[in-house]
Amino acid sequence: MFLQHSVTGRLAVGKTIGFLVGGVLFFLLPALGASVGVQYLLGLWLTYIMMGAVIGFMGVMTEQPVLHFKMPFWLRGGIIGGSFHLLLVLLSYEAVMSLMQLPAVAWLGFTSPYWIIIDGIVLGILMGWAATKISGEGELPLA
Repeated sequence: MFLQHSVTGRLAVGKTIGFLVGGVLFFLLPALGASVGVQYLLGLWLTYIMMGAVIGFMGVMTEQPVLHFKMPFWLRGGIIGGSFHLLLVLLSYEAVMSLMQLPAVAWLGFTSPYWIIIDGIVLGILMGWAATKISGEGELPLA
C-alpha cells in the first residue's frame, strides 16, 4: 500500500480500522436496540479513530525506554486497546451497562461492563498487527 514504511502509513492504517469499526458500531448498536444516544455513538466512533491513531504512533517505539525490553506489536496494541476501553467503561459506566444487557450480549452471561476491556485488547492487537504488516515499525521516516 505504501512505498516505504512510515509513521504516516501506520496512522492511516490505524485510523482507517478505527473509522470502520466505529462506523459499524454506530449503525449496528441502534439496530440491536441499544438505548444510547447519538452523542454516545459519535463519541464511541471518535474513540476508535483515536485509538487507531495512538496505536499508529506507538509503532515507532519497539523498546520500552525505562525497563529496556522489546515491545512487540501485540503488547503495544493490547495495552493501548485495553486502556482505551477501560477509560470508556470508567467514563460511561451506565451506557456500557445498558449495552451489556442487549440480547446479543446477555446470552453469553457477561454481566459486568468491564468485560469490554478484553474486546479492546483484541481490537488493539488487530490494529497493531495490521499497521505493522502494512507500514512496518521502529525508527521509520515520516514520508
